[in-house]
Amino acid sequence: MQLSPRPSPKAISTAVAERDDPVLPAILEFQSPSTAIINTPVPRSARGISWMIGSMVLAGIVATAVIRVDRVVEAPGKVVSQSPTIVVQPLDTAIVRSIDVHEGETVKAGQVLARLDPTFAAADMGALAAQVAALQAQVSRLQAEVNNQSFSYSGTDPNLALQAAIYAQRKSEYNYKLENYRQKADSLVATIRRANSDMAGYKDRLQYAQSLEQMRKELEKLQVGSRLNTLAAMDSRAEMQRNLEGAEQQAQGAQRDLAALIAEREGYIQNWHADAAQQLADATSKLSDARENLNKAQLRRQLVELRADRDATVLTISKVSVGSVLQSGQQFITLVPLDAPLEIETNITGRDSGYVHVGDPVAIKFDTFPYTLYGLGRGVVRIVSADSFTAQDDQRNPTGALPMPQSANAEPYYRARVTIDKLELHGVPEGFKVVPGMPVTADIKVGERTLFEYFFSRVLPVGDEAMREP
Repeated sequence: MQLSPRPSPKAISTAVAERDDPVLPAILEFQSPSTAIINTPVPRSARGISWMIGSMVLAGIVATAVIRVDRVVEAPGKVVSQSPTIVVQPLDTAIVRSIDVHEGETVKAGQVLARLDPTFAAADMGALAAQVAALQAQVSRLQAEVNNQSFSYSGTDPNLALQAAIYAQRKSEYNYKLENYRQKADSLVATIRRANSDMAGYKDRLQYAQSLEQMRKELEKLQVGSRLNTLAAMDSRAEMQRNLEGAEQQAQGAQRDLAALIAEREGYIQNWHADAAQQLADATSKLSDARENLNKAQLRRQLVELRADRDATVLTISKVSVGSVLQSGQQFITLVPLDAPLEIETNITGRDSGYVHVGDPVAIKFDTFPYTLYGLGRGVVRIVSADSFTAQDDQRNPTGALPMPQSANAEPYYRARVTIDKLELHGVPEGFKVVPGMPVTADIKVGERTLFEYFFSRVLPVGDEAMREP
């Protein structure tokens, strides 16, 4: 059988170049299978797919440069109250007698949360109450003394009865002293009167003695009377003169003694009233101090029963039991007010803090309910802390704020508060309400960027920072 000659490669290439040539399939039958496959004409549909794929790649590149997506900072957080957490703690060291609430319980204003041992507070209050009663009775007695009023008591109060007895004793002493002064004054007045009477008598007798002396002298001149009678008359006149001067001196001395006695009496009265006034001032000051201390003791006695000052929810209770000793100021129970507005407290890592600003919109996702099924809340960033914190700061100075996870101990973070402006929850269980302590995730929208920017922000650092190790 005579075989037809094989076409030359040049002929094949010419035929391949003209793929629409109808003789091309006949030529390829005499080639090897691989050559036949390689030189098989490309269908038009295959060419369209290539163009389609190329167009899609080009469209994707254009889309990455045009389409913009949200830039979101995700921050863990929890629901908190805008009002500070109420911390219940003992004023003084005390023993726990009962704990009447449990964590999560809703309490009303004035409801008893726990009771402490009242022994010390009651003892202090009793002692101070007795001191106040005694001082009050003393002040009442001293006021009566200062104002010259009577003070008597016939009741059963021992303090008032004691002060009434003291008043009666002091008043008796006062009256006795005044009576003594009166009697002395009467005696001096009598002495003055007697001296004045003697002076009057001595003056008359002095005149008689002087007249008698004059007559004796005249008789002596006439040699009718003797010298002896004249001398006797002179002696009588001198004696009357001396007695008159003595009476005058006695009257003057008694007058001086009377004036001194009156001054002494007035001085005693003034000193007595001044002493009473000084005692009244001291007792009033002590009474005021005792009343203030009693008020403090009464407050301590009232604080033996720890009560809620407003409607709230019990957040935490310290790990203590009945009979435990609480130190002064030790945190015992924390409450969250029910009527206070709620907001979200979040922690923003240091690497994301530069993007977050006050007023940025926030999508609030409640960890309790998947947001894809139950919806979410809306709010805005209200405040961002001016300085950063670390987990070590929280351990050294606990504040009750949301702590960072242990895996982020070394990384500083910023605290932010997010308002709850709108709740778009649906399908939640009946009776559900947002309460403090609920864990949430805050998606903070900090801006927009294109997909091209996103991809290059991930690729460029790798290329720029690669192979730089020493």
